[in-house]
Amino acid sequence: MRLGVIADDFTGAVDIAGFLVAGGMRTVMCSRAVQTGDCDAIVMSLKIRSIPKEQAVEQALAALAFLKECGCDRFYYKYCSTFDSTAEGNIGPVSDALRQALHCSATLICPALPVNKRTVFHGYLFVNDELLSDSPMRHHPLNPMHDSKLARILSSQSPAKNGHIYHDVIKRGSDAVRQAIDGLKDEGVNNIIVDVVDDEDLACIAEATQDFTLVTGGSGLAQGITEVWRRTEKRGGNEAAFVVEKRKAVVIAGSCSAMMQKQVAYYKKLAPSLSIDEQACLDDPEYGKNIATWVLDHQDQDLAPLVYATRSPIELEENRKKFGDVDVSSAIEHLFARLTALLAEKGVQTFIVGGGETSGVVATTLGVDAYRIGAQIDPGVSWVRSLDGTYQLVLKSGNFGSEQFLLKAQEMYDGNT
Repeated sequence: MRLGVIADDFTGAVDIAGFLVAGGMRTVMCSRAVQTGDCDAIVMSLKIRSIPKEQAVEQALAALAFLKECGCDRFYYKYCSTFDSTAEGNIGPVSDALRQALHCSATLICPALPVNKRTVFHGYLFVNDELLSDSPMRHHPLNPMHDSKLARILSSQSPAKNGHIYHDVIKRGSDAVRQAIDGLKDEGVNNIIVDVVDDEDLACIAEATQDFTLVTGGSGLAQGITEVWRRTEKRGGNEAAFVVEKRKAVVIAGSCSAMMQKQVAYYKKLAPSLSIDEQACLDDPEYGKNIATWVLDHQDQDLAPLVYATRSPIELEENRKKFGDVDVSSAIEHLFARLTALLAEKGVQTFIVGGGETSGVVATTLGVDAYRIGAQIDPGVSWVRSLDGTYQLVLKSGNFGSEQFLLKAQEMYDGNT
């Protein structure tokens, strides 16, 4: 098996690449068609989570074509463990397109990531102890999630037929799961939604679906797939591909998730910090340059300076009232792109980024096409380095990581304890 992964954003790509490496697979992550060399898995990092569904499908199919050219014979569409999407897509349409392109009658829907407390029970997605629709994800600025039933979300996006394998079947083992899959396929089910409450469930599901050409899900299923793969290939785990060095650095936080708010609040007590002024983003053409100067003026600290647009739900609502229909999010993205370019010109080579959209902006601006995967900081988040060694990055989903994450990442510099 050579696994080809299509990830719907940069942080999701880093997330699954870290689990594949930890599971023993030699993994290359890239954002466009490049020479990948000898590896067991290739992760394509796209930016298709929140774009129009037609564009998302087109880019996903192009990534599939590249992965097939690279010799991949099994495929994994990776989306967020909180199933980030809208009523129109893009999870359903992209899954349908990949399934049809690979001539698969059915695929797996498995967003669960138990290690980060994303579980599925009776087809409902939970975040920690809450239903997805009751969690802070209901306040997401781009993809607010107001439903927790995966089948209902998919039904709003796609005509594909949905079916379930509930936890009582999963607990009976892989043979019972295979039998249930066969029954659902006989009924014409296209999307097989599986309950997952712990890592043992992931291993069981991975074993039962070894013959699936296409699976879809969060990064949790990668743990099960690598466990089965190691048994088959008689391989062990891999060490990180590089050691993180202390260089000129910046922390950029764009996510407004509940965990990102905690991480920013914790880190502000330790390092210089600067909150983005939304009005200046819209009105001041020199604003990016001014922030870059501030970042460069604070490079003599032990910890990297923080620039953040992280806001609480109350602050987000205040901004909506203040700015109305003005696209403040796009203005902030343009600011972060400008800031990244200016800092790179001045020799900043370490970017620690929080938020999927923000990570995509930073990585695209730097023009990094392929990455080596480094040490995992917290489950789902690893250091990555450009193949030429110029840039080392953390591209973190806003929801992931512990409260001390931004500090922990820098404690991993070579020579630190």
